Amino acid sequence: MTNHFLDIPSPANRRQALRIVGALAAAGLLPAHALASEVIDKVALLVGFGVGGGFDQTARGVQEALQKSGLVRDVAVENRTGGGGSVAIAHLMETAARQQNTLMVNGTSIVVRSLNREFSQTYRDVTLVNTLTAEIFGVLVNNQTPHADARALMAALKNDPRTVRFGGGSPRGGIDHLAAAKMLKQAGVDPKAMQYIAYDGGGKAMAGLLGNEVQCLVMPYTEALTQIRGNQAKLLALMNDKRAPEVPAVPTLAEVGVPNAILANVRALFMAPGIAPARVKAFGDLLERLVATPAWEEVRARAGWNMFFTRGQAAQDFFVQHERDLRALLAETGMLKS
Repeated sequence: MTNHFLDIPSPANRRQALRIVGALAAAGLLPAHALASEVIDKVALLVGFGVGGGFDQTARGVQEALQKSGLVRDVAVENRTGGGGSVAIAHLMETAARQQNTLMVNGTSIVVRSLNREFSQTYRDVTLVNTLTAEIFGVLVNNQTPHADARALMAALKNDPRTVRFGGGSPRGGIDHLAAAKMLKQAGVDPKAMQYIAYDGGGKAMAGLLGNEVQCLVMPYTEALTQIRGNQAKLLALMNDKRAPEVPAVPTLAEVGVPNAILANVRALFMAPGIAPARVKAFGDLLERLVATPAWEEVRARAGWNMFFTRGQAAQDFFVQHERDLRALLAETGMLKS
């Protein structure tokens, strides 16, 4: 599986470029076509998963940064849960005419779920505005674990994979389940032997880990930074090709003998189908201005998010390739439904 999200400019370079754009816009030095053509005085952020998970954290981070930057004061977050995100998607589609100010937070999840025919909608049924972040998956255990490090966990899984219960904030066949399956396959363990308990969002999955309902989570590690920093959960390894600056002591899976176990969860913002192109552009302009602000950088740095901002054709092209890559991964791990 090719990891195209790793081919983007470094977060530091992109933030510098966006700051320049933001400064020029604030000074009135950009041409009129570079600024939003429509006034946006309120934003509704729709999340198809529970409070505390990655999509919810992203929505509330966008809310905070929009308000602190002064770009938009009236910003609300709604969690409309159910069906692995399908309830929120269906609501956005069915009420499209009155959703002119709504941004739905989703991304990799909608691609995986539609590929596995868990629901009929795909990302093409809504309007992609932009990608925002690409979150690296990590392998987490609780303080009751008998596994001192990632090598010990891998040894236990190879000996008997059913001794370790996995949990995730996505349904069976969803992105967290797929991430765990990829790790097991690359470690030489049959993914079908995995015990996986699905939770409604990363917040509930973390509660399951801390309560020892499950012994391991494979989820975007940035969702768990509070528990990691508070020594409630231990991050054993990353599904990436290099270590992360927020957790420099944590090895990659390749370093502990599991090669090519690389995966990220892309978070993106969508609008309802049928939104006028000028309105979509206005929201794209707003979000590009947002990620150039100190308020967004404060939110991003605190959360440890990896910036991956694309819009327009670049965002569309990414999702086309992302879907191809995820289809191949589902087939490779035996999780693609016919």
